[in-house]
Amino acid sequence: MRFWIAVFSLVFMGTASAQDYPTKPIRWIVPFPPGGGADATARTISQKMTENTGKTIVVDYRPGAGGNIGTEFVSRAPADGYTILQTTNGHAIQPHLRKLSWDPLKDFIPITVVASYPLLIAVHPSVPAQNLKELIAYAKANPGKLTYGSSGPGGPLHIGAEIFKRTAGVDILHVPYKGNAPMTLAVVSGEVSMVFDSMTGPLPQIRAGKLRAIGYMGEKRSPQLPDVPTAKEQGVPAVYAAWNGMMAPAGTPPEAIAWLHREIVRAVASKEVTERLSGLGYEPGTLPQEEFARMVAADVERFGKIIKEVGIRVD
Repeated sequence: MRFWIAVFSLVFMGTASAQDYPTKPIRWIVPFPPGGGADATARTISQKMTENTGKTIVVDYRPGAGGNIGTEFVSRAPADGYTILQTTNGHAIQPHLRKLSWDPLKDFIPITVVASYPLLIAVHPSVPAQNLKELIAYAKANPGKLTYGSSGPGGPLHIGAEIFKRTAGVDILHVPYKGNAPMTLAVVSGEVSMVFDSMTGPLPQIRAGKLRAIGYMGEKRSPQLPDVPTAKEQGVPAVYAAWNGMMAPAGTPPEAIAWLHREIVRAVASKEVTERLSGLGYEPGTLPQEEFARMVAADVERFGKIIKEVGIRVD
């Protein structure tokens, strides 16, 4: 009898715990350095969630290895709903480039995407190009002379740049940095010729005249820079957008996933968050959990093919 009472008590406690979730602070893991778009996204959404729910959400930065250190940390965290991961489509890219301890599909439960961001093409003022036609002509006349910075090898920015290079048929040397902030400093100082980036880093520098925007890899022009034509408008059919999304360790209770999805969606839909993310050049928006899971699985397959076709390697 005592045995069955103990078993019943444990089952009841587990159910009550899941229903009462969350009862302690949630760690929001950002696998990239502070100062970039992921940082701004995490702080903006988590602060709104705290405001909405009264629950404590702590943004925890664990950068390194193109986001893999933080991702591995979450994959090994207890699946209790108190450790979640903010990631990008690099989550679907990295497994094709490195031997990893985690699987992008088996070890995580996708919660929702929170924003997407087509890449902006911006050059240092010393680059003799006012548009993509002039950039491509200069690059072809001077193969290997131009360089572009990325936030890390094998990341979404690196992949987007390589897609552009392949589509345009140009040779531009890749120079990886440890995060968005040092990458932006490098192009502003002229250490590299150009960047393919979200709006977050380049936009203030463009408005200050320190960088020149010459193209946008979205389906349509950005509201932040309406005078900058898309790559497609300029004869280069290179359309590419990265995304930011939230995941939890596999095995996280459905009740926790449902709460996280509901509150993240509510925060992103708020006027304050929408305006803040839009101002950074993002396109805020969420998806049902099942649809986001299908999108991640499709990206794993799609990027595997692109990486193989383009021949991208991480040394």
